[in-house]
Amino acid sequence: MFYTQEESAVLGGFLSSYLNRDSASDHVRDAFARFQVGLERGCLQKSELQWAEQMLLALKPLWWEEWEDHRALMSALLKTQALLRSDE
Repeated sequence: MFYTQEESAVLGGFLSSYLNRDSASDHVRDAFARFQVGLERGCLQKSELQWAEQMLLALKPLWWEEWEDHRALMSALLKTQALLRSDE
């Protein structure tokens, strides 16, 4: 099981909009860059999935509630958690 193209696009796009900016720390931007590479290649490590889960939960108040995107983000979060459980 892995992310669909749609889930990857939603996940990468949302995280990019908040984490790929000068106001984010170098550590966060570096972690996001590693995550993006793994997302594009379809080879995320458990630590990267844990990082994505933490970022999605931390940014949850910023999810776009008035549009359907919040459903796609919730789906990506649930898939991330399922991927983490399946890796145990």
